[in-house]
Amino acid sequence: MKKRFLSVILPLVVAGLVLAALLSFSTSAASQDLPPGDPEQAIEIISPFFAVTRDTLITGEEIVGARISGPPNPLPGFEGEGLISETAINDRGIISDFPSFDWVFGCSAVSSAMIAGYYDNNGFPNMYAGPTNGGVMPLTDTSWADWYDGSDWYPNNPLVASHDGVDGRSSLGSIDDYWVEYGSSATDPYITGAWAQHSWGTAVGDYLKTSQSSYQNVDGGTWFYNYNSNSKLTCSAMEGIYYAPFGMNVDQFDGTYGRKLFYEARGYSVGECYNQQTDNQYSGGFSLADFQAEINAGYPVLLNVVGHSMVGYGYSGSTIYIRNTWDSNPANTYTMQWGGSYQDMELYAVSVVHPILPTPTYDHFNFLPMILNGEGSIVEDPLLNGDFEEGPDIWDEFSTHGWDVVIHEDDSVVTAHGGNWLAWLGGEYSDTSYVLQTITISSGTPYLHYWYYIASEDVFSFDYFRLKVDSSTVLTVDLCDSNNTGGWVEGVVDLSGYTGNSRVLKFEVTTDSSLNSNFFLDDVSFSGSSSASGEVYLPDGLDLDRITEARLE
Repeated sequence: MKKRFLSVILPLVVAGLVLAALLSFSTSAASQDLPPGDPEQAIEIISPFFAVTRDTLITGEEIVGARISGPPNPLPGFEGEGLISETAINDRGIISDFPSFDWVFGCSAVSSAMIAGYYDNNGFPNMYAGPTNGGVMPLTDTSWADWYDGSDWYPNNPLVASHDGVDGRSSLGSIDDYWVEYGSSATDPYITGAWAQHSWGTAVGDYLKTSQSSYQNVDGGTWFYNYNSNSKLTCSAMEGIYYAPFGMNVDQFDGTYGRKLFYEARGYSVGECYNQQTDNQYSGGFSLADFQAEINAGYPVLLNVVGHSMVGYGYSGSTIYIRNTWDSNPANTYTMQWGGSYQDMELYAVSVVHPILPTPTYDHFNFLPMILNGEGSIVEDPLLNGDFEEGPDIWDEFSTHGWDVVIHEDDSVVTAHGGNWLAWLGGEYSDTSYVLQTITISSGTPYLHYWYYIASEDVFSFDYFRLKVDSSTVLTVDLCDSNNTGGWVEGVVDLSGYTGNSRVLKFEVTTDSSLNSNFFLDDVSFSGSSSASGEVYLPDGLDLDRITEARLE
């Protein structure tokens, strides 16, 4: 691919000048006082890569829109800023095998596509729908030929933006309908050419409204909105915020909401979904600890700096590992400091969207176990196959490295608590593994009981077990040698706050790259009683080293 450094110089001597301009932007009247359909007067161009618009809602809360249109090439003097070798990474807290895509169509769309590509390879196989690589999204964009727009060369990447003749497509796509050249504010080609725009479905950039003039985007640009405070602007809140100058609600052009729409179009539900300014902008904003928690849970984070979108997929202390959208080599990792700047563009905000697996359907019947409540009436246990004796049936299971999670004890290093089947989570380096089931928790039986066995050689705060209901983490247990159980013990969690609606119950383990941890699970059920048995089932002569190294041999 032919690449060139941009000749424009980012007109930001320091990022503080940009933020000062943003905070002093004068469009502060309530949205109902502004004339609809007057977007140009509502947008202030801060740099070639960053424009802002802001509004005061009738609640008194301010929202600030930022149009991110980061450059397709590094700025002069880049020289691999923050580049380190993959082999040199201290990968405690890193999402392994993370895609690396080069810039095309818009940095926000490329960043979103890298995240979607990661999910496609890790439990969400419908994110990419094309024929390349057996239907699995490649970790680079080198499978497709470059193209030239008359001004610059770009890679093709169908997950970012569809293109006629690419990846089996035989009709116009995103690039054909919306692209003129980088930074162009011209009306989109499908409008000037008076043809019908293509149907959306396979390219994340469409849903972000990247490069679409109808949504006040220059070519390469995407809007993201935030409260002008440390608060999260959730996707559900965006649906109720009308921005008069653009003549539409915020959800219709916000990039984070667009990520949500793309996941839903690919058949997945969405849990957490929000924008939030970072804590270097507002005390109490999205913090390094929040970032680390997302990475530990297997969720890459879209990072917006003042003029560019990137992806954070790992960390070592306050150093975060990023994909900067200017490199298609997964062996290269770039870094920046949390709260600092990259290419003189200060960290500004995050975009967080968590996809959820669809509710499974079944082609056979199971009889539900019955539980008597305190008054003698029969209450159904909402869990099916809670003892795993039907194998993996009913449960959805996943392991980053492809291990079977629900196993027969003949394939385990520990015997089941009851019966012959159990779930083995962890047991491998840099792994996310889980079992989940969609249930409706009854108010008559809100207490979750489960038997677990921890065997870890790790130290504190690197490997974790989490119990989740939908996108909420109800319980976190540090998997380390000081928390080893020595056998099966019973856990009880009150889930009375989650009764009455369909919920995704998830048992999840995340491990880092050294000092192995194992979490065994069996005999999961709901009860009307919060009392645990207090018993511990000790194994006969099992060796801790043998358990923790079993899958690594």
